Amino acid sequence: MDARSAPPRIARPSLQPWLWTGFLALVMAVPMVRAVLPVPLPLPPVLGTVPDFRLIDQTGAPFGPERLEGRVWVADFVFTRCPDVCPRMTERLAGVQRALGERADLVSVSVDPAYDTPERLAAFARAHGAESPRWHFLTGESTHVQDAVLRGFKIAFARDSADIASITHGVHVVLVDGRGRIRGYYDSNDADALERLVSDARRLAARPGA
Repeated sequence: MDARSAPPRIARPSLQPWLWTGFLALVMAVPMVRAVLPVPLPLPPVLGTVPDFRLIDQTGAPFGPERLEGRVWVADFVFTRCPDVCPRMTERLAGVQRALGERADLVSVSVDPAYDTPERLAAFARAHGAESPRWHFLTGESTHVQDAVLRGFKIAFARDSADIASITHGVHVVLVDGRGRIRGYYDSNDADALERLVSDARRLAARPGA
């Protein structure tokens, strides 16, 4: 036979049995890992947008939504002469603020703005553990406050007379994302709801713009 006509023999590497076993085990493990990994919770839905508002904070400085641009924030509604509900709500939100730290701001809007001067709001904040620089207490013209509470945050609010006992307002707190969009309402009297608030705020803060 002519040696020149014989095709060259090519050595082909063969996989060792243990390599095949390892490869198959890896392929089978992928769906199992996916099954045990926690499924990420969806972000809370967009429920509306907070319109522009012009108020002042407890230092007397002008305050509008641009001060919170890019920040997740939580809003609630109080008044300093409130005998029970507002102090309790503020103290509960102090726990929320500690849990969120730098991730979010808190905004407390007075529903008794004619009485609640910046100085009174600052004293109320000190009395109830709400002195974080990330916590803003707001007051202003009564018509501006009413417009912000009712039209902006869509929280119930009414006052029938000069008597503070006639003031009624919702006790839900509002979660707002960094784009000024409302992402949830949470009952401040419900510990489970406040835990959800903290969880939702953390997830929004971790995904700016989402």
